[in-house]
Amino acid sequence: MKRPEKQYEKYWYAGLTGFFVIVAAVIVYVIVSNLSGVGNVISKINSALMPVYIGVAVAYLLSPLVDKMDRHVFIPLWNKIFKNKEKKAERMARGCSVFVVLVMALLVLFGILMLVIPEIINSITSLAKSLPGYYTNVKNWGVHIFKSNPELADYFTRVSKGLFDKLLDWLQNDLLPNSDKFLAVITDGVVNATSVLLDLFIGIIISIYLMAGKESFCAQCKKMIFSILPVHKAEHMLSILSETHGVFAKFISGKIIDSLIVGILTFIIMNIAGIPYTVLISVLIGVTNIIPFFGQYIGIIPSAVLVFIASPSKGVLFLVLIIILMQFDGNVLGPKILGDSIGLKSFWILFSILFFGSLFGILGMICAVPVFAVIYRMVKRWCAGRLAKKQMPTETECYFGKAADHEKIDYNEKG
Repeated sequence: MKRPEKQYEKYWYAGLTGFFVIVAAVIVYVIVSNLSGVGNVISKINSALMPVYIGVAVAYLLSPLVDKMDRHVFIPLWNKIFKNKEKKAERMARGCSVFVVLVMALLVLFGILMLVIPEIINSITSLAKSLPGYYTNVKNWGVHIFKSNPELADYFTRVSKGLFDKLLDWLQNDLLPNSDKFLAVITDGVVNATSVLLDLFIGIIISIYLMAGKESFCAQCKKMIFSILPVHKAEHMLSILSETHGVFAKFISGKIIDSLIVGILTFIIMNIAGIPYTVLISVLIGVTNIIPFFGQYIGIIPSAVLVFIASPSKGVLFLVLIIILMQFDGNVLGPKILGDSIGLKSFWILFSILFFGSLFGILGMICAVPVFAVIYRMVKRWCAGRLAKKQMPTETECYFGKAADHEKIDYNEKG
């Protein structure tokens, strides 16, 4: 294309810009008007890549265990067998570590399911059978509390009777018939779902390859980044990726360990205090604790209601004990395990969970905090760099007060 004369150059660039803006607008319009088609394409891509997602997730979660198994068990062992052959010893050690860790993970998962699911079904069955007696206990408790006001006592009796009738009908006609078939659904249903089994099987194979050659894959990714970007930008990107990995690895593994400890402590405390539905509530508290901020309330509220129905006095005792446990977890156990991997104030934690949860559901709520922690750090670092170039202070404390109090901020206006 012939370059225009200098006096018409600005009009030529303006026209070219307008042309690209129109093209971009047309593309956006086509995409928006065919959202269902785009959604179907994305859904098919996600379905095709599901084994890869599973493999990456499994490899990411189990890689720290593989590394520890390498360093402390198999590398010393194979170095003694293959003397002066470090490469061969490392390859043998990595294969053994991956196999042992994967088998252990599958056995632990299967064992937990087989132990917990029957106990949960028994708890639901026991609840349905004992519900009339529980209703009598709650009714007597309400009548005793409101004995000075017969009208309020009568209103409490009528409301509780209606709630218990609905709950009993739901348990006996909806939940119990399905819970009796729960194990069969898990076994027969999953076996019949060939695509699910195939995705899991391929995903596990992918995770084996990823864990076995993770150093090679990381080196290839670094090579590609350096080939595409300038050296300083590539190094900056790698530092961001390294920091992101550190935040995610520490937060996710720490949160899983923290939730496991909370579930075990809940089980022990409830057993000592003689509170019913120990296994059911311990599993519920432990699993929901993985979700930051909201998880505790999601697990505590239905658990407290369930215990209160069985015994109002035990329900109050459960609330007191679980609040003490959550205070211990929030102020001692959680910070000890997670350390400063988050670095966010409560408002930003709440904001990130609401935002990512609305977009991606439960998975978004679980990953919201580490994702936003990384974004927060990058924005904070970018702001600090911009302020440093202007020779302005980077500490937030320097900016408290009115905007007009600029004399409190020591900076060079020419900067």
